[in-house]
Amino acid sequence: MNPVLSIIVPVYNVAPYVRHCLQSLLEQGLQQYEVILVNDASYDNSRGICSEWCREHPQFRLVNHETNRGLSEARNTGLQEARGVYVTFVDSDDFLQPGTLAACLQFIGDADVLEYPVMVDHLSRQAHLWEPEERTTDFREWMQLDGYTHCYACNKVFRRALWEGERFPPGLYYEDILTIPRVLQKAGIIRGTRQGIYYYCRRDGSISTTPNLRNLRDYVSALASLMQLPECSDNLNLYLRTLNAQLSYRRAGGTECLVPRRTIPFSYILSPGLSFRQRLKAMLFKCGLSIR
Repeated sequence: MNPVLSIIVPVYNVAPYVRHCLQSLLEQGLQQYEVILVNDASYDNSRGICSEWCREHPQFRLVNHETNRGLSEARNTGLQEARGVYVTFVDSDDFLQPGTLAACLQFIGDADVLEYPVMVDHLSRQAHLWEPEERTTDFREWMQLDGYTHCYACNKVFRRALWEGERFPPGLYYEDILTIPRVLQKAGIIRGTRQGIYYYCRRDGSISTTPNLRNLRDYVSALASLMQLPECSDNLNLYLRTLNAQLSYRRAGGTECLVPRRTIPFSYILSPGLSFRQRLKAMLFKCGLSIR
């Protein structure tokens, strides 16, 4: 019998953290599930820890890459191996609140995607990174509600059929921004719940804490790619966010302009939903502030 849920866990040099992650998956209150550990050619003891874990827990299985191929390819291997009706992703240095995934499966109902809360855990301090509204949307509404600000792969349960023909792009940072909206475009119903927590463990030296020219460029390119989607063609909040990222890229020494030109109407600048800072930036861009 195929499992209801496939949990895909990329593993790369996380020996100090991976046991905590795997223990949290045992505490999800699930019955029919599988955990696919994809060891991406770790050179610490991660492979040994995962092998031992799989021997002790038959619902866990290990797939090994012979060479390091990166996070996207590790997730793609997991998708290739997955057999569940639903699929979710957990990074091997993160963990989940007990019972989170069982609650998600009970709540998902007729939805194709379910999002649940994310907390950031940094140096033993925790704070909400994002908490969804308990509402049902389609993809266009999800984007209009600034879904692009939380298109993480790791706090969602997806109907696996949505991933047919979709994979993460290898070799790029911010692969979630490039991939998750394409998958969500296929979803009829996207639902949010405040049940459960995904704990994102922010480590010193990670991409998010050490931005450089390459990952800034990938970030701008990823946001700019969203603007090409039909559902985002009139999303001015996204456009301003992309322009801000372009300016950060320029300040870091980047030379390319990666953002297509758009017109910002005065009605948007005067809209009550904008903060003073957003309104000021929109006015500067309207007046021709150079981003090149």
